[in-house]
Order: sequence, then C-alpha cells, then structure tokens
Amino acid sequence: MNQEKEISPRPWYKEPWTWGLMAGPAIVVVAGLITFKIATDAPDDLVTDDYYKEGKNIVQQMERDEKALNQHMNAQVYVQPDKKGVMIIVSGEYNTQTPLQLLLIHPTRKAMDRTIDLQQNENNPLQYTAQWEEALPATNNWIVRLQDTQNEWRIENRWIVSQGDAVQLIAQRMGSAHRKTNKIESF
Repeated sequence: MNQEKEISPRPWYKEPWTWGLMAGPAIVVVAGLITFKIATDAPDDLVTDDYYKEGKNIVQQMERDEKALNQHMNAQVYVQPDKKGVMIIVSGEYNTQTPLQLLLIHPTRKAMDRTIDLQQNENNPLQYTAQWEEALPATNNWIVRLQDTQNEWRIENRWIVSQGDAVQLIAQRMGSAHRKTNKIESF
C-alpha cells in the first residue's frame, strides 16, 4: 500500500531564490538614494549659471594679468608655519599707496576661500604682512592671488602645501599661471 503524499508548494516568501532576485534591484535603489543625498548636500561650486557674465569676467581678468606683466610684478609669499599669518615682499612698478589684498582660493570649495587685507610695513613699503586667528584649513593646495584693491592688476600661482610654506608669484599671461609652482624656503 503506497500512500501518495501530496506535496504542497511553499509560499513565495520562503523561497531563497526569490529573495536573491529581489536583492539586486533593492541594492540599486538604496545606492541611488544615497547618491542623490550626497549630490544635494554638497552643491558643486564650479558650475555657473551665467556663461555670458563669466566670459566678460575672463576678459577683464586677462587685462589685469597683462597689466601686471607690463608692470613687471613679482611677489614672494611666506606663510607662517602655523598657517595663521603671512609676509609678502612685492616688486614691480605699482602704486605703493594703493592697499593690497591676498586671496587664498581653494580650487573646489568656495566656502574655504579667504580674502586678506595686507598691512604695509612702515619701514619697507615693499613688504606687507597679515595675521588671522584661525589657521588655514588643511588642504593639499591653494591658488594664491595678490592684487591691488582697485582691481587694476593681479598675480597668482598655485601653492602646493606639502612643498613648503612659501610661493613665488610672477606676472604671467592668463592660462600659464598654474603651470609651474616654485618652492622657496620659509622664513
């Protein structure tokens, strides 16, 4: 006497292959939500909405670079080892009565940028200094720009922090300013 057992099918949620098939799409959905969250929390500072205005600004900056080149502008920038101050020695044909500014520009994060008003040394009109309370944020490099407050000229170069606490700024035509960095021993 053979009794035949009736085999009842298991519910779908007890089958391992069902969960295996659903795992892939579920992981993709979670990864997409995480990516969306990251993208909305950290907007890209490098994207601009007004290309025409940016184009006009580039032409104006080229004129400032050209003026600095014609005035033979150069500067040695020495950042203090604690990153809380700077000393700058400037040379060139410029109006020493016009105040100067130092801009420390982070290549990708606008919130880290600093604009520093420089104090002229009374005994040496070609030497400028500045102090600030908080050390510069730790980063690999900065774009260091020296300019007059009337926006007539500017000189800049890339400062790679690991190469020392100093950078040399030499007047150059726009586009060539970031090709070469100069290492100078700190003071």
